[in-house]
Amino acid sequence: MKVEEMKYLANLNPFSSVIRSFPVSEGNGLLLGVKNDFHISPSFIQNLIDTKNYQLHTIDAMAQGGRAIDLKLINPITGNYISGSSSGTAINVFLGMNDIGIGSDGGGSVLAPAMCLNLFGFISYLIDKENMNLYSKVSTDDIRFRPSLGYIAKDFEVLKEIVKVTLPLEKDSSAHKIVISSADNDNYPFEVERIDFPDIYGDRKENIQFLEQVLPTVDFLISKEGPVDVEGFGDSVFGHFDERTKQIQRKAKKGLLRVANMVGATAISIPTNELGVSYLGICESIPSKIAVMIEKMEKLVIPQDELVERYFRDTETWFRKGYGE
Repeated sequence: MKVEEMKYLANLNPFSSVIRSFPVSEGNGLLLGVKNDFHISPSFIQNLIDTKNYQLHTIDAMAQGGRAIDLKLINPITGNYISGSSSGTAINVFLGMNDIGIGSDGGGSVLAPAMCLNLFGFISYLIDKENMNLYSKVSTDDIRFRPSLGYIAKDFEVLKEIVKVTLPLEKDSSAHKIVISSADNDNYPFEVERIDFPDIYGDRKENIQFLEQVLPTVDFLISKEGPVDVEGFGDSVFGHFDERTKQIQRKAKKGLLRVANMVGATAISIPTNELGVSYLGICESIPSKIAVMIEKMEKLVIPQDELVERYFRDTETWFRKGYGE
């Protein structure tokens, strides 16, 4: 999609995911969408713009109060409410309106919206660390954490480039230890070790404990998760009431993505060919481990879904003429 078409799409705003848009032009860099959240520092965005590789295009709608499900925005694929809280940011990337979305993540607020739309997601405690250290929050299940910034993209190379621009990565040539769940029967294009995972869709505190124990002993782990929000209602406010609501929440299949940020980790999600299912890589926020994780996880990247590209990112879908025009 050309920049002019991306501008028209932002003005049309077919899913009410844009708060406001800014003038952009061809040849002045990739288009950014930024979540309408005070945690994201304008100086951080300006530093990206100053590289001349990025231009700010949209301020994106987010789920009210940072909720895990956005009751105002619809998932363009399923027609259900979309995962939050970086919901508008994910939609605007998915539609091709923006090349990169920048959001904030507390308990899956970047990773879940990315995963439910088969987009690439990335969060790290190290992005704009000095500013993000100023903030502290308490989750709906009474866990204190500080948020992280993260990125959503439909093209892996675009994601990889903005990570390089904003993170100090270090190459590591030593042998690597990568672990997956013993219940994961997939074949990986690199050596992995299988270990027992807890119930990743269960108690968040148990999963936090698991990551705190395992991450220091490995380069990174991979958790195959989803389908995110294809079924169920993945929101802890809804799920806390009783056993029935808890089971409905569980069906939304949000696993370790809910706790990666809470342990100060860095995470990357790589979509599979199944709707809402991704490989989620998680590592300690150590530059050498992050570099290894990105290098290995890139081997899991598959081509874009042709029908999604042809339908959602074709301007004729949104600008076809009506009767008598």
